Amino acid sequence: MAIPVVISNDLPYFDRSFGCATAMEEAIQFITSAKVEAESAEYGVGIVKLMGRNCGYMAVGTTLISRDVNICLVPEISF
Repeated sequence: MAIPVVISNDLPYFDRSFGCATAMEEAIQFITSAKVEAESAEYGVGIVKLMGRNCGYMAVGTTLISRDVNICLVPEISF
């Protein structure tokens, strides 16, 4: 038996993987750092790019957890 460890969390039959949770925790630290840096400058903007394989699950999940994000762009979703 194996334990799934991937950051993209796109494995079938698994709700959540260890790699995804760790990647989101690390991404929150980067988002917090970008916010602090953006607030230190007048009209400052902090931009963080999160990589996934074929889905924006990590970007959306980190955005919802962080509460410091104003906009989250997920280009993998097409209308």
